[in-house]
Amino acid sequence: MKQNIAYQADVLERFIPISLDTLVIDLLDTNLLPTELHSEFQQFCNSYIALLHAHAHTQLQFLKSAYQPFNPDRDTLITDANVQGERLIRFKSVLHSVLEDANYERISEQELNEALNKISPHGVKVSVDFNDFAEVSLFYRGSAIQTSWHRSWRTFSFKKQAVNVQVFRRLFVLIQPKSKQEWVEYYTQTKKMSLAKAEKKADVALAKLGINNEDHLVYLKLFKDIPRADLEMLFPNTRVQIRLFDKLKLGVLGGGGTAGGVMAMLTKFSAAIDPMSAVIAVGGLLGVIWRQIAKIFIQRAKYSATLMKNLYFYTLDNNVGALTYLLDSAEAEECKEAILAYFFLLTEGESTRAKLDKRIETYIQQQYALPMDFEIDDGLDKLQSAELLSGSDPEINAVPLATANIKLQQQWQNVIAYKMTTNT
Repeated sequence: MKQNIAYQADVLERFIPISLDTLVIDLLDTNLLPTELHSEFQQFCNSYIALLHAHAHTQLQFLKSAYQPFNPDRDTLITDANVQGERLIRFKSVLHSVLEDANYERISEQELNEALNKISPHGVKVSVDFNDFAEVSLFYRGSAIQTSWHRSWRTFSFKKQAVNVQVFRRLFVLIQPKSKQEWVEYYTQTKKMSLAKAEKKADVALAKLGINNEDHLVYLKLFKDIPRADLEMLFPNTRVQIRLFDKLKLGVLGGGGTAGGVMAMLTKFSAAIDPMSAVIAVGGLLGVIWRQIAKIFIQRAKYSATLMKNLYFYTLDNNVGALTYLLDSAEAEECKEAILAYFFLLTEGESTRAKLDKRIETYIQQQYALPMDFEIDDGLDKLQSAELLSGSDPEINAVPLATANIKLQQQWQNVIAYKMTTNT
């Protein structure tokens, strides 16, 4: 099955889908910067990337530590259970900030409901019960169109037809199942159960999700190229359902087969002259009925196999690995935004935020044929915090390359001195 994926020309993304190394090379190839300054600009980029990486590493260590009590994969003891609630709130706050830096967009409740009401392009119809979770959050980066070629029974043609499906290039999912205490409260308050019965029901609900009496677990999942109609596939309590078309097919074919079996059985039964023949006739009918039931289970098994196959190729990372992936993405995006802003201020001189924003968007459109909504404020704020800007709004400028490299070297020395102090 051939397929290709292209970003939507009518959707302005904040994400810059160009690698950091490629971006720096392409900027130097524009000839906007004199050749004799290329090595200094390369030094600037290397220093800035290293400095931002050091800050990102500190943030990653905090996130890993904060996430540790809620990590489903942990193999260490939890010694500070009394502060888990506060730590979880802080962890989610920083995580959302990282997602923003990585240019992910939150999927709204309306968008989620629209996606959940669609049939999967893979022919799988699934459902999910959100009542099992204390929180579900989805973020995506990059909206694109995936074109695949399929044969369709609707056209009665052997020729493959192009099918366009809207996909999320990157999708992050945070799932927090209800804890046992939350389930007990749900059953006692909403369902009016006794405490003993509620605790048993809570254990059953946790077991359905593969959780053994754990509290406040948080699952972090990263996927790629997820069709919008396949969002239900990403949840641990997905239920595979039979499509209406397949129900009709099984009903017509199965009904015909069963009716034929009944008629054959009645004929044999009426002609039977001994009990053994009657038993054989009844056994034949039961065999026909079982074959029809087995077809339904076979169809469900095919759906489950399709589900697992798709998730195998869609999955990028999980839990702590997902945190590392997100921090790397956020770090790269922040570097690209700051380097682009500095380069065009350096080469074109004093500018307003609006003019600089337009200039960078024009460059990306011309260079990569990608329309986008560049985050000019993010880029300039990073440069400002690194003391790499001169002037003030509305007219701003970049400090000279030589000055910028000196400042970055000084800041790098400060980072090293701080780490040496904290490690002693």
